[in-house]
Amino acid sequence: MVDADDGKQGGDATRQQTMAASSTKLPDPYEKTTRHVIDIDGRTLHYAATVGTLHIDTPKVKPAASVFFTAFELLDDDGEPDVTRPVTYIFNGGPGSSTTFLLMGSIAPKRIDVPDAAPVPAAPYRLEDNPYTLLTASDLVFIDAPGAGFSEILDKAKPELWSVDGDVAGFSAFIRAYSSKYHRWNSPKYVLGESYGTTRGAALAYRLQQDGVALNGLTLISNILDYAYTLDTSDQFYVGYFPTYASVAQYHGRAATEVEPADHLQEARAFANGPLRLALAAGASLDDLVKRRVAERYAELTGLDAKYVYDSDLRVVDMRFRKELLRDEGRIVGRYDGRVAGYDLDRMNDEETFVVDDAYLDPAYSSLANAYLRDELGWDRTPERVGFADFDWNATEPGKGWTWWHRQPDMTKSSWGRNIPFPNVVPDLAAAIAHQPALKVLIGNGVYDLCTPFGQTEYDIDHLGLPEPLRVNIAFTYYPAGHMLYSSKPSLAKFADDLKRFYATDAAGLRAIDERPAAPAPDIRL
Repeated sequence: MVDADDGKQGGDATRQQTMAASSTKLPDPYEKTTRHVIDIDGRTLHYAATVGTLHIDTPKVKPAASVFFTAFELLDDDGEPDVTRPVTYIFNGGPGSSTTFLLMGSIAPKRIDVPDAAPVPAAPYRLEDNPYTLLTASDLVFIDAPGAGFSEILDKAKPELWSVDGDVAGFSAFIRAYSSKYHRWNSPKYVLGESYGTTRGAALAYRLQQDGVALNGLTLISNILDYAYTLDTSDQFYVGYFPTYASVAQYHGRAATEVEPADHLQEARAFANGPLRLALAAGASLDDLVKRRVAERYAELTGLDAKYVYDSDLRVVDMRFRKELLRDEGRIVGRYDGRVAGYDLDRMNDEETFVVDDAYLDPAYSSLANAYLRDELGWDRTPERVGFADFDWNATEPGKGWTWWHRQPDMTKSSWGRNIPFPNVVPDLAAAIAHQPALKVLIGNGVYDLCTPFGQTEYDIDHLGLPEPLRVNIAFTYYPAGHMLYSSKPSLAKFADDLKRFYATDAAGLRAIDERPAAPAPDIRL
């Protein structure tokens, strides 16, 4: 199941080239370094950009994959990198995605300049110096997943690497290989993951500890930490999505037009975690009059018709919300960014004919990534770059599709035991913090993200089961944007500031960063 921005599909011809090139033999490791200058806040900074590949092994295949990376290192007055600086490993998710969007849109020294929450014209696209780059606080390493971007994978390694736990092991292997080659073993280390990259990132923090690497900090943006609710659309699925519905409805002027956004979200949280949760839990035993009242309040907060909510049994899945909110205008709102709206080709179908915000952004990011990596940073290898690894979402055979089973840490509470048939990395994140009490975690979410809703993330973090002294290790930040929260410049500016404060403090100082409002105490009467 594709959960996020990272499910971008490449062309068939390009995929066939990649498969043929990588089926039996990997190219030798290769790198190219260029030097650049950027002016930030009145300072002229010199940095090196390295595009290259490193081999990683699996237990059964050595080498198994050639992993492509783009690294940026700040240079000192002698023109040398400083290996005592922090280094941040950055990736998108998918699973199986290249790291095109984070590389081109977020905290690298260059950034794509495209309209925000609006249609994007065709080429040419413009690349600009990025005043919000994190390079001032950390060196940066952007990583393409095996089989995606310019990374290649052997066919015989796919059953291992194209899996939840094999993927995590592969990224751990890359970080350790990079640390050896570039002398970063004693550098402060951070990981930043987006979307499925948060699934990977949480599990990776724990896996790295087992492999002899302790992270200083972990940044997870546009989070999906537990797939259980998504896979079975349980009651929690509808509760977790609801605050985002309310946020998107207000943005489009369909609800709470006279209310401050923060206040509207608090009302939505209170409703979702109170009346809505109780009504859903009652199921068929819910009194009809109560059901109608809940539907009316649901409609007030989300802009939907109360009868539509009632007829939906109070259970409006995200795709139907996106089709229904602006149906009278003949428009559908975006999955990755609910601020975006476009015209759908079949107004009466519950399913969209295309993902409007993805259609706007993917060509621009993919085209400019190729131009930047090849023309400015000097990558001159074949085959061509692909946005997404070539596995079959419907296949169940290892190596053909993605293997979703996950082995959780020892002593995790589960009726399945340690092995579960879907990724739930909440226990991994809890174990990583408990095993390393100095680990600090930044949780970032866009409030208009209809792919990985922030309400579900709040629920997941509330269920880490951490001892109270360790709960301060986690800070929430929120952004007036969608899944790619950096696509909006004001949101990116805030994200960059939040990151710099995060890097500058220890776990005990995260309270000054945390933006999550206090939840009202639940009324539990016995």
